Amino acid sequence: MSQPDQLAHSLRTRHVVMIALGGVIGAGYFIGASAALSLGGPAVLLSYALAGTLVFLVNLMMRDLALKVPGRASFLRQIQYALGNRAAFVAGWAYWLTWIIAIAVEVIAVATMLAPYIPLPYAVLEILIMALMTGVNLMSVKGYGEFEYWFSAIKVLAIVCFIGIGVWALLSRPIPVHDNLFAHGGLLPHGWLALLAVIPTILFSMGGSEISTVAAVESDNTEQNIVRATRSIALRIGGFYLVSIALVLCLVPWSDVVSGYSPFLLVLHRLHVPFADVALAVVVMTAALSSLNSGIYVTSRILYELAESGSAPRLFLTVDASTKLPRRAILVSALASILVAAVAVLSPTLIFGLLVSLTGGFMVFNNTMIVAGRLKLVPESPWKAYAALVLIACTLMAMLIQPETRSQIVLGAAALLLIFLAERFVPRRQPD
Repeated sequence: MSQPDQLAHSLRTRHVVMIALGGVIGAGYFIGASAALSLGGPAVLLSYALAGTLVFLVNLMMRDLALKVPGRASFLRQIQYALGNRAAFVAGWAYWLTWIIAIAVEVIAVATMLAPYIPLPYAVLEILIMALMTGVNLMSVKGYGEFEYWFSAIKVLAIVCFIGIGVWALLSRPIPVHDNLFAHGGLLPHGWLALLAVIPTILFSMGGSEISTVAAVESDNTEQNIVRATRSIALRIGGFYLVSIALVLCLVPWSDVVSGYSPFLLVLHRLHVPFADVALAVVVMTAALSSLNSGIYVTSRILYELAESGSAPRLFLTVDASTKLPRRAILVSALASILVAAVAVLSPTLIFGLLVSLTGGFMVFNNTMIVAGRLKLVPESPWKAYAALVLIACTLMAMLIQPETRSQIVLGAAALLLIFLAERFVPRRQPD
């Protein structure tokens, strides 16, 4: 199996660790948490713990595979080495499509936030945003890493500041913590089933940490950087997600949280923190731009790897001699995202809605492939892999229970079948 030796190896450990961290803390964390809190109630902390455990276990699987698979191996190459070309073909194209759709969603989100302040047509604004972030990725891989490092640093600083403000409020003010937790329907206002139902929402907000294995291929020490990134994920999930959500639940009644409105902003308003709206807007904008930045990066590298294994046209193997970047893969991935964003304007509920619905099933499938690969190549301590499979099964069950996510599984399965058939019937180029 050939290795992407043509690509640059200029990312450093600090870049890879912060890329992994930035993937876990997306825009969905700052606003999307409201949906989980309003449905699950105070006991939703258990749902966050279960989702965080699954993300951590999948990262452990990638770490174990990275140490077992020879050479510089992203999670896609790990799947290929463990489960074969067919599994890697389906996983790679499913992952590429997932991020193409995610990039389009983030472009729309950023354009929506900027539209009231920039007097340009909406479509022009979307193209300018995409052009800006594509330009960042076309500079150098180190440029991407540096931008993502600081984007992630801003998100981390925002969470640390929120935790500091929350702890200060609990220690210095008469906050009715007991009433906030128990006087509004109890810990389980909607029952145990609600805790299971919110897991997919939480899990999707934590997605993206696997980007670190792709970025580590272009770092100075792939295997060790994946290990360091994996080690940081557990601390960050426990220290950031669980602590900050616990503070929200202690500081305000869960019943005051409105789906679609940031629970963190609600807390800051109740504590009369000045400039809270502006600060959160900056953080959410940063989180969206971070997702855009990483999305363009990872889709281009996955397209490059697919071309290298013969699963995509050879033209995507072209690497610029001076920057060591797969420019064609970057530009095509950016163009594909713009086209999906255009579909959102032309057919927001039908075609774009169907595309967005695919991402849930794709994410579950890729996580399953990573765990299956680990079970095949690294049979030692299999309980971690089996625990991850149990949590994945719980996620699937939760998605099937809810009508709005049940369609994601059905559509995702149909799309995966089409990709599988494409691998069977479309002639594949022999890898170089």
